[in-house]
Amino acid sequence: MKSFIVVRLQAEGFHCWPDAPSQIAFLRVNHRHVFHVKLRIGVAHDDRELEFILVKRAAQGWFEARLRSVDSSSCEQLAKSFVRWASATYGQRPVACEVSEDGENGAEVFNDLWSAG
Repeated sequence: MKSFIVVRLQAEGFHCWPDAPSQIAFLRVNHRHVFHVKLRIGVAHDDRELEFILVKRAAQGWFEARLRSVDSSSCEQLAKSFVRWASATYGQRPVACEVSEDGENGAEVFNDLWSAG
């Protein structure tokens, strides 16, 4: 049996896609989203190896700082950054992250340990 903790958070941010095709040229300029994040981290036991509230607080702080410093990251890039952050922070364990724009469209990224989890 595999166990994961799940934390969900959201943060306001701005980004753009400078190379957007002409059909969606409006994405070339900075625009606002509420980014929704679902972060799953593998745990070895079910007695708060990683405590939800503490993980969420750390993730929220990291994400808000990242959004202030970057203006052209895609959901895929943000999710990859989240997986790297969680792996560096919580060690070698399965991690997955989903990032969406306004709770609609987005991306999901899994680290290489996911299938082993």
